[in-house]
Amino acid sequence: MGVRKPGVFQQWLDVAHDAPLHVPELTDIRLPVLVVGAGPAGLAAMAALSRAGVRFEGIESHSGVGGIWDAANPLSSVYEGMHTVTSRHTTHLGRPIPEDGPLFLPHRDARQYLAQFAEQEGLVAHLRLNTRFEDAVKTERGTWLATLHVNGQQETVEREYRAIVIATGSHNRNHRIFPRSLWDDAGGGGLDVIHAAEYEDNTRYVDKRVLVIGVGNSGTDIADKVSTAAKRTLLSVRTPPWINPATVLGTPCDKMAAESRWLPHWYEMASFHIARRLAIGSSSRLGLPKPRHALLDRLPVNDRGIVRAILDGRVQIRSNVSSLEGGVASFEDVQEADEPVDAVIFCTGYARQYPLLPPLDADGETLRDLLTFFLFHRDEPGLAVMTELVGTWSCWPIFVQQARALATYFAAEQRGGRNVGLFNARRCVPTPDLKGKLFGGADAYHVDYRIYLRVLRDLVVWLSGQGRLD
Repeated sequence: MGVRKPGVFQQWLDVAHDAPLHVPELTDIRLPVLVVGAGPAGLAAMAALSRAGVRFEGIESHSGVGGIWDAANPLSSVYEGMHTVTSRHTTHLGRPIPEDGPLFLPHRDARQYLAQFAEQEGLVAHLRLNTRFEDAVKTERGTWLATLHVNGQQETVEREYRAIVIATGSHNRNHRIFPRSLWDDAGGGGLDVIHAAEYEDNTRYVDKRVLVIGVGNSGTDIADKVSTAAKRTLLSVRTPPWINPATVLGTPCDKMAAESRWLPHWYEMASFHIARRLAIGSSSRLGLPKPRHALLDRLPVNDRGIVRAILDGRVQIRSNVSSLEGGVASFEDVQEADEPVDAVIFCTGYARQYPLLPPLDADGETLRDLLTFFLFHRDEPGLAVMTELVGTWSCWPIFVQQARALATYFAAEQRGGRNVGLFNARRCVPTPDLKGKLFGGADAYHVDYRIYLRVLRDLVVWLSGQGRLD
């Protein structure tokens, strides 16, 4: 038998032996950990800390849990008719969703699940709602002094914490991004201009000529919904995507991806290509150029109705927008005629920025340098970020494993675990490659979940001293 190649985490440990030894101070275990945010990531963190016997407090700027999945939250980006892109099989925090429920959760169901999770895990008593995180500074004792603002009060309060876990997410109205020059052109031309984060329903677009910019999951879903009310709907495409079916023979594609982790990569890709071809057909059939990247070099778009909308003529495909002057849309493909429009929806994504971290670049390399395993701050044992990474199924189970890793670290610190100091000495070692054979054309936030989960699980075993790494 050949020698088995060590796993990615073990390889990281081996590299760490040659790194300069620098052991940061431990956190003050007499104080609680602060978790900022009560969306999926924050709730997963709180539940894991609770199970590990680590004292914590959670804060949420809104009056209820759920983060962006609560439509009443002023920062929410959900809209009427929105469902999760991934199925109930992978969109959960460890408590399965009943099989008799919707296959893809309506946003109200997602919020209800999160509220029930908080109740079932006993988290509500540890939560301070209507409380916004303002800032935090390190004290001379190495603790964190956080400045918090309670809604309806003029003054802020300061509280001292052992550590801070940032779980604020990125897909909210404060983080929307768009090309400023096009936005200004559209507004200057008197057009109705919004970002996808502000979209609520299609009633404002009845009998209007609407341009949707961006062909990701939000852009295609919104274009489909708008087209049922609008006079004309254009969908502007900068980078042609692969469009995948949401299900194959009744099985959600994300479930297939999560359960095919032991299959050879070539077999997976061949199977997905066949399924996609049979369900969707060629890109030219939809009026789209063939993608310039391989399948899963970038995240595909899930078909939630856009294919039928294009084939029925409700949505017209156009190339990238070059100008919106005078209320007229011009496109990079000079063969496409200029089109007068009444409204523009920018489905152009969200910036990632987290409290207590410096400005981040768009490709994720800065965050990868700042955070070990996209989770632990490389210089501050008392600072962690629940980074929302992108993969082939829901990020919610990823939050669960990130949370378990954090809770294991803090619990091991409390009991004086022998590997805590060793881990702290290795925080400066670069995070290893987590992409494997996936997402070669995407930013650093895109990873192979199978590799990442294995790394976090091995980290948990090592920190807890439960056994050997397999």
